[in-house]
Amino acid sequence: MMTSMLAVEHGGALAFLHRPSTTALSIVVVCAVLGWGLHWFAEWSTRPRSEPPGAARRPAPLEGGTVEPPAVVALLTNGFDVPRSAVVATALDLAARGWIRLTTIDDELVVVTRANAGSGDTLRPFEQQVLNHLAARAFNDVTSANTLAASHHRLDRRWWLRYGRAVVAQSQQLGLSGRRYTLVELAPVTVVAVVGLAASWLGARGGDEIAVSESWQSRLVWVIAFAALLVLAWQTAMRTVGSAQRPTDLGVARSAAWMGYRGRLRDRIPAHASVLAPPAQQIALANATVMGVAEHILDELPVAPEDHRSAWSEAGGTPHVVRVRYPTRPGYGQHPLKVGGVGVVVFFASRWIRGFLGRVSDGESLQSLLDRIPGQVDLIEKIADLLAIACWLPIIWGAWAVIAGAIDSVATRERLGSVVRARRPIEVLPPLLVNVVKPFAERDRFSTYLAVDDGKRRWITAWLANERSAAPQGAQAKVRATPLLGYVRSSEPVGTATRSAER
Repeated sequence: MMTSMLAVEHGGALAFLHRPSTTALSIVVVCAVLGWGLHWFAEWSTRPRSEPPGAARRPAPLEGGTVEPPAVVALLTNGFDVPRSAVVATALDLAARGWIRLTTIDDELVVVTRANAGSGDTLRPFEQQVLNHLAARAFNDVTSANTLAASHHRLDRRWWLRYGRAVVAQSQQLGLSGRRYTLVELAPVTVVAVVGLAASWLGARGGDEIAVSESWQSRLVWVIAFAALLVLAWQTAMRTVGSAQRPTDLGVARSAAWMGYRGRLRDRIPAHASVLAPPAQQIALANATVMGVAEHILDELPVAPEDHRSAWSEAGGTPHVVRVRYPTRPGYGQHPLKVGGVGVVVFFASRWIRGFLGRVSDGESLQSLLDRIPGQVDLIEKIADLLAIACWLPIIWGAWAVIAGAIDSVATRERLGSVVRARRPIEVLPPLLVNVVKPFAERDRFSTYLAVDDGKRRWITAWLANERSAAPQGAQAKVRATPLLGYVRSSEPVGTATRSAER
């Protein structure tokens, strides 16, 4: 019975082996191109405005005497999105206001969650959320830094979404920002993505039953366009639930004022500053932490994990936030000759397998075996057809590996700048790949991603170095790497990117 169900050609999963109809395929491609065009236009048209940093002094209170809490300062100075450092800054602010107490026991930092807050002081929703997280990790009202560091997995996506929305609500209440992606930006992309996905479904189910060898071009285009639409739908959903903001005129002015104050904090806060400080200094440290001046606080008070994909940098002379990508495609960070050699083997082996499966699908191979099971011929041919389509993935990768290996064997990029992030692959890989990589990471093999900022870009693609070519985070280095595979040939530290001690 199961076999007969799998053999159903129309209305079942095997209908997707049909060549997509020309009309539907055209709609899918147009929707993919148009959808991504609208997506990138919304990204460009809603980018936060900025002004040069203001005077190097603490910004005056807003109208009514209100001063932005450190979490809102984080929003104003980090591209109008809520960074992870805002959670640590919120905890420091709670300590300064007496809601928690920071001390040491046996040279280890501990957090006492039962303390005496000032009379009349009330908690905002995002502050209450952080306090609840600290209290949940405490035993007899005490938790340690090590316990907090081990509890990062408790801060799941829903926790972060709730925290970000609460901070955003506070910013909007102060008149500093509004929602970045409104219905005007989201609706057109959503409609195009839905139409494209519907056309993908109908086009595959109502297509022509033609052999793969005679229709691979249209099938390949369908797969690429369908994948592009799925990613577009996911990105649109993330924009819908995200906390990205668009600044008001007041928000732009306050952002510039706080960036001016950052210069003063950078000059006055020593590199050894500790969270065990008077309340006024704790508030200053909280603001410095979210603006990348006192990043060591993130390690001293590990309430939240450090954001691997966002970093402060002063390369180029202007402090700014850069976003970091960590490519995970097969062969990335490997020697070009090795990747090219493997690519040749994968390409020709996959082509041979695809050709063999195509002949099976057409009834030209394994005929004697098929004659012995006449009732299952159609099913076997359909499965061979499906496997032949799947073979295009290693074929495409093999071709890419050969081309990339050949180019990177002779090409090299050199970048002189600050190493803003140095991360082991197991720290930044998607959760699904961690278990695959973990056995290799536990061996003697060593590799680390290097994100080098020279002040010329806002997005940085990290290169993958080995033990011989790695460089420490915070160093100024001259790094030579291949352009396509990100293989680091060499790195030469030329200084440090850390600031000097207090003057």
